Amino acid sequence: MIASGVSDEEVRRRRERRLRTRVLDTYARSSIGGFLYLIAWLPLAVATRMHVRHPWIVLALTVLFIAAAIVRVRTRPPRHDAAAQERWINRYTCAALSSTAIWAGIQVWIVTDPVIPPLVKSVSLFGTIAFSTVLAHLYTSMLRMTLIGIGVLIVPTGLVLWLDPELHILALTLTLYAGYLSAAAMRSRADYRRRLEVDEALVEQRDRYEELSRTDSLTGLCNRRNFTETLNEQVREAQWLSGAGVALALLDIDHFKSINDRHGHVIGDEVLRHLAERLSAAFPEPDVVVARTGGEEFGLILRDYDEISTMIRTEAFREALEAEPVVCAGIEVPVTVSIGVGSFHAERDIDDDGFYGAVDVALYAAKQQGRNRIVSVSMLEPGLIARRNIGRSSQPPRPRPRTQRDA
Repeated sequence: MIASGVSDEEVRRRRERRLRTRVLDTYARSSIGGFLYLIAWLPLAVATRMHVRHPWIVLALTVLFIAAAIVRVRTRPPRHDAAAQERWINRYTCAALSSTAIWAGIQVWIVTDPVIPPLVKSVSLFGTIAFSTVLAHLYTSMLRMTLIGIGVLIVPTGLVLWLDPELHILALTLTLYAGYLSAAAMRSRADYRRRLEVDEALVEQRDRYEELSRTDSLTGLCNRRNFTETLNEQVREAQWLSGAGVALALLDIDHFKSINDRHGHVIGDEVLRHLAERLSAAFPEPDVVVARTGGEEFGLILRDYDEISTMIRTEAFREALEAEPVVCAGIEVPVTVSIGVGSFHAERDIDDDGFYGAVDVALYAAKQQGRNRIVSVSMLEPGLIARRNIGRSSQPPRPRPRTQRDA
């Protein structure tokens, strides 16, 4: 069918693609982060001798760190459902910040415990600063989680330091560093968004080139490459799946060379475009592939159709086209088509190349019998198909070269 782009749909796809990238990046960057808190906590518990003074509390905190780390790893993001991804962000933020909150509580405990030496307190503060820095520079895909995490780590400890007049300088330093980290997080977020935009532009360019490589530039229909690949896939499906069927119709504009000679190539191109539009309107189903396979030749691949139903629909199209001339630049151009149709039979056709060849023979017979008519494969003499298939079973499929039938 004619390729068309809907702006709202494109905006939605872009938003979903960006959300999916954010979600997958966030998980990839931070899924094992909970274990880092555990690794930092165990030597700190030994250095502060908490494991001796408060063994059960240390054990409980260790279990909490392990549980939080496991929950974070097991909170895997959905890959395709945008609504589920939005919900996942909230769940994952809670799971990730649980380790941060536990560490923040431990840090306040260490700073306020008079038994712990000042050197050990300073080392623990370096750990808090390190975790805050990681949040600011690594978790840039989710700014909200980053800022909340920095606040959870630094604000409680900073308040405790501000309450002690002897630690005001340290408190001021920590406060200024928190401001720096917040600014760095927002800058990192801006850089991340720019990277997303560049990646998105590259993806869109790749998709655009891919679409162009599979679309006929004149009519907007699928091109020969797309048609051949689809036919191959559907024939393979019909070969392997019981009950699956596929039909093929090949259409050729009668005396198209005469139209070009009489009206010029501009009108000829308009005739091709008008025919493409009529084919797309007559076969709008998503399971029907409409393609331009050559100069004035078109093809239809109809999933789950048999030969009779394909003949009925294509005959209705042929009659409507004959009854209503194509109007181009105020000129009425009578247009008729010859059509060959058939449905795939594994024993007769062997593969997609044999199937195409059989329907092509039917199309040629329609031209030979006077044009502007339909001939099906079942209407042909069996010998015609048999002679064409002699020696084919050992040859790989190959595209049929374009021929000028009206020459």
